[in-house]
Amino acid sequence: MDPYPVNRREFLARTGLLTLGFGCRTLAQQGKDEVIEIMLARNEALGIWYIDPLGILIQPGQTVRWRNVHWGATVTAYHPDNGNRELRIPERAKPFDSGVLGDLGHLRQNSTPTFEWRFDQEGTYDYCSREQEIFGMVGRIVVGRPGGPGEKPLGYGNTQGRAPMFKRVMEVLAYAPSEKIVTEKKIPFPVAVFGRRY
Repeated sequence: MDPYPVNRREFLARTGLLTLGFGCRTLAQQGKDEVIEIMLARNEALGIWYIDPLGILIQPGQTVRWRNVHWGATVTAYHPDNGNRELRIPERAKPFDSGVLGDLGHLRQNSTPTFEWRFDQEGTYDYCSREQEIFGMVGRIVVGRPGGPGEKPLGYGNTQGRAPMFKRVMEVLAYAPSEKIVTEKKIPFPVAVFGRRY
């Protein structure tokens, strides 16, 4: 006779909880190890260059991979070291700049160049594509929770002699406030809003 009898219901409850516990641990670890993909895109019919998603929430230690669908785009942090732009990433974060992603050789090979960056400092990161910034090709990443210079009003750097903030950049980033990114986790680029029909 078993001194610790377990009926069927208790057995299922215990093994179910044990299995659930292992599953949760795996999912939590998976989130931090997951590489997030962002597309650098262009829609010629609508006359727009854009980054999709426009805004995204990640956790400290996560890596983002940008995939350039067309030639000529960059992934450039708003930082004084990058073209005298105003600081819009955390003060202690290293500024990133991919350089030009893709050339005619990539187009001939039908390949899509990529750039990866690991985000360790918590806060708000605004970035652009250098040559297409004037068209509003910008994005925002919130790492953990919003904070830092990226939360200051767009264009604050003008008083410090920084490069001007383009009107289109302000219009596009207005669609991705940090609080909305935290709530929704991902904000797609609003193609219907910014595309021009010819």
